[in-house]
Parts: sequence; structure tokens; C-alpha cells
Amino acid sequence: MRTYVILGGGGFVGVRLAQYLMDNVPDVRVVAIGRNPERPEAFAVPPRLRCGRYEYRQVHLVSQTDQVLALLESERPSVIVNVAAQSEEAASWTHSWRFFETNTLALAKLVEPLIGRPWLSKWIQVGTTGVYGHPPGSVTEDQPLHPSTPYTVSKAAADWYLLSVSRVRGFPVNILRPSNLYGPGQQSHKIIPKAILCALLGRTLALHGGGLATKSYLYVEDFARAISLVADKGLPGKAYNCGSSDRVTVREVVHLICDKVGASFKGLVQLAPARMGPDSASSVDCSLIAADLCWSPRVSLGKGLDETIAWARQHLAFLKGQPTEFSFQA
Repeated sequence: MRTYVILGGGGFVGVRLAQYLMDNVPDVRVVAIGRNPERPEAFAVPPRLRCGRYEYRQVHLVSQTDQVLALLESERPSVIVNVAAQSEEAASWTHSWRFFETNTLALAKLVEPLIGRPWLSKWIQVGTTGVYGHPPGSVTEDQPLHPSTPYTVSKAAADWYLLSVSRVRGFPVNILRPSNLYGPGQQSHKIIPKAILCALLGRTLALHGGGLATKSYLYVEDFARAISLVADKGLPGKAYNCGSSDRVTVREVVHLICDKVGASFKGLVQLAPARMGPDSASSVDCSLIAADLCWSPRVSLGKGLDETIAWARQHLAFLKGQPTEFSFQA
């Protein structure tokens, strides 16, 4: 049985990746490592998948690095997927050192002892398209990195480090840079679940900058499929962009959510100042992952929103008590 370890396995992407792997990959076992206790049912791997193929271990990547390494030596996974990160751009301006502590320093402290381990066939790093900054046109993986927030600087440093140890010391790494991820189980302070909950519960939604920022949204299951393909077939040392070619404003997404749940856009939103330091590439070119691995998104934004709304309705009694504002966690 092939073992995957997911670092950051208690978060949105980690949980949905574990679910995807156990639903779609034969003979796979998943060990999820997260800093917090397992989350409630709305945010966790469903019970039907816990029959000996899934294990969650609460170990802090930064403060318990030695325990994480010991666990990896014990499990000897063939694939490690690193989803663990401090990832809120606005918060990175006031807690910047914590972003480097988690996203860069803890990463290097884990990777260096793993170089040369015969049981490890692939380290998959979940990066961000934010490392490209704001170049004109559609960005390929050859685009020089120009991060402009502490968060994206810390992620670019991680990418540069991993690519260097891959090139010089043969560490089997791939980097995936997704566009804006969304889907069932996402943290309720993110714009899509937050807008859905506000619309369903009759609350006001603060629309920062009028919602005029243009984004590319990728459904989390499409991203999990990309990770699985990269684990099996990705050429070591490569970075892959991973996203949708569809570009929409946040305002348009909120309008679409309102239409789907029968809420009034004007009654829902309240204009708010733009957030500090937004940082994302204008558009990313995903032709490399399409050519190498035959990957392209399968879930449209409309379908993905339907799935996310259905999840929110199912767990609404619980979700209405969840905070919809970001709170920094060490």
C-alpha cells in the first residue's frame, strides 16, 4: 500500500486532498499531519473513509520539527505533499516573521534531513501564483519571480530553495502553483464561503475594494487531481501552474452566489476599503501541466459554487456559529 503524508493535513486543501486520494487512488494510505486537533465534521475527512486507510496526527511543523521528522522516518511515505503554510497576505504585513518561520525556515529544516532518503519518491510543494507579482499577459513557469508581500516573498524563497536542492542534490521535488482555490470545507473567512453564509443567513458582506479585483478560481477537487497526477508522472525539478483560464471579478462571483441562493446583491453587500497589498499574477498559463500530464480543470465555477452551497446548507446550523473574520494562528 502506497503511503502519502500530507503536511498541513488539517486545513482545507489537506482534508480535500486526503478525501480525493482515498476515493480515487487504489491501495493508498494517507497520514495527515496538522498543528491543531482535527476539526469538526463540516471541515474533516468523512467517517466513511477512515477504515484503516487514514490517520491524523497532531504535530506542530514549526515547534515540533523533530517529532515530524521521526514520524516521517517511521511511516516512510513515498509521497509527501506540503500544504502547510501561513497564507493570509494582509496579515503578513504585521506578522511577517511568522510567515518566514513556517513557509521557509521550517521547510528547510524538514527537507534537508530527507535528502537522499530512498523511500521518498516525491515531495510536492503547494506554492502560489502570487510569487509572479503583477506581470502583463499570461504568465508561464519561466516568468521571473517578483513577489511583493511578505507572504509571497516567503513562498518564493521556499520555491527557490526547493528548486536548488533538486538541481544540486537530486531532491525529488515538484512545485504546484494554483490559482484561487475554493470548495466545500473552505475556511469561513474566505470570500466564497463567507459570501454564501452571509447570503444564506441574511448577514451583511463587506466587499473590499468594491469587489473589483479580478481572480481565477479553481475548484479544490481539480487541484487534488493535479497533485495526484504530479505525484505519479511529474518530472522532478519542475514547477507547474495550475488554474482556470476563466477570469472573473469578486463582485461577479458574489452576484452569482446571490442568484443561486435567491439573495439580493444590494441587500447583501457593503462596500469596504481595499485590502493592503494584494498580490496575484494577472493570468497564468497552464499549458505545461496540460502537455506533460493532460490536466485541465473539469469543474466549472457554476458547478463548483453549487457544490459549495450544498455543503454550506448541509452544515448551516454549525457554520452559522463559525467566525467569518480571519484570526491569526501561530
